Amino acid sequence: MMKKLLLLTVTILSTLHLFSQTEKGEIIISLDGNYRQSTTENGVTHNQNMTEGKYLDIGTSIGYFINSRLIAGIGLDYNWDKEVRENSLMINSYYQAEVTNVKSHVFLPNMYLGYYYPITTNLYINASLKFSYGKIKSEYDTFWAGSAYNPSNTSIELTDDYSASGQEGTSKVDFFSVDIIPELTYFFSSRFSIYVGLGGVSYSLLEWDTDNSSWNVNFNPSYWKTGIKIRI
Repeated sequence: MMKKLLLLTVTILSTLHLFSQTEKGEIIISLDGNYRQSTTENGVTHNQNMTEGKYLDIGTSIGYFINSRLIAGIGLDYNWDKEVRENSLMINSYYQAEVTNVKSHVFLPNMYLGYYYPITTNLYINASLKFSYGKIKSEYDTFWAGSAYNPSNTSIELTDDYSASGQEGTSKVDFFSVDIIPELTYFFSSRFSIYVGLGGVSYSLLEWDTDNSSWNVNFNPSYWKTGIKIRI
């Protein structure tokens, strides 16, 4: 009885190993995404700024295993965000308030190189080096008003002599990024797996001529992307 149980256990583990084993020539299709909402506030009293935002990041890719660990592929990401920015500023006896609405989106074709390392039978830790490029398109409108004020004990009393203005427009800027993205991938069958992108390190560049670049290191779970991988 014990021999039969041991044989059954070995057979199951062997089958699970076959489920997870990545091999040269295999193709993997990935689908992932992240959606978040956030509110940030800074300042005190009547000198404040606040941003309320909604952010969507989805993507798909297809990769080819060069060997049992190394994969190369191409993909397409789509990022969309909407922000409402409110600012108030008090200088001496002048008070100004401003509200700006911004909507942006970008399609980001990319190519990547990744490496898969097995932790357990079905669990891999893998990392990708991804190069992306696209054009960020934005629409914005802003309104501001300002006035001298008469301070009271409880509130700011604006005078009748105030000024107000508004502006709206669109913009399109180049965007290039290089990302190092760590992931955990779990194969629960011979074809399907789930995975989590754990943030990463990113270098981004806006507009080639201005050299407006920045580095970002972010492993905050609110930015993690989840998805599925399909092996064909």
